[in-house]
Amino acid sequence: MVEHDLVIAAMRYAADLHADTFRPDSKRTPFITHLSEVATLVAGAGGGAAEIAAAWLHDGIEDGLTTVEDITARFGGEVAALVVAVTDPVPLRQESIRERKDHQAVRLSTAPAAARRIKLAEQISILRALAVERPLSWTVDRSINYVAGADQVAAVCHGASPLLDAEFATAYALAHASLPMSS
Repeated sequence: MVEHDLVIAAMRYAADLHADTFRPDSKRTPFITHLSEVATLVAGAGGGAAEIAAAWLHDGIEDGLTTVEDITARFGGEVAALVVAVTDPVPLRQESIRERKDHQAVRLSTAPAAARRIKLAEQISILRALAVERPLSWTVDRSINYVAGADQVAAVCHGASPLLDAEFATAYALAHASLPMSS
């Protein structure tokens, strides 16, 4: 598959997978906006076609909308491996934000730079949204724990992209400032 075609195919597949899903905000923003932001950040950080495709697909398995086998068959092993690298295993999905972020940090500390860029871009997107509006289903404590956990994950991803490091610092500051009792 030609590189451009790989990215377009991943974008279309992600749009189909998430057609009926929305961000947990009061506006019911289509979830694809998150995937688009992550893919755009990864592309801006110099990610190659497989990395950008994986950015479009990064939530598909974790959200139960597709499988590793399906992604491998459609997009190849490199894309599938990157998606798996940023996907929490099933048992971990039931844990608290703090536990999930602890495990993500450990897992990503040895992950390839491409996976660390995708995860960092995802954290930026979520923190940007959180700075505007706390997800409807999140408590203040969950939001505080998410911001702290995102910082922990970003620390192990640091250096994978100077651009993303700077974008994360800005998104973190905005999200942190939006929380009650932030200084």
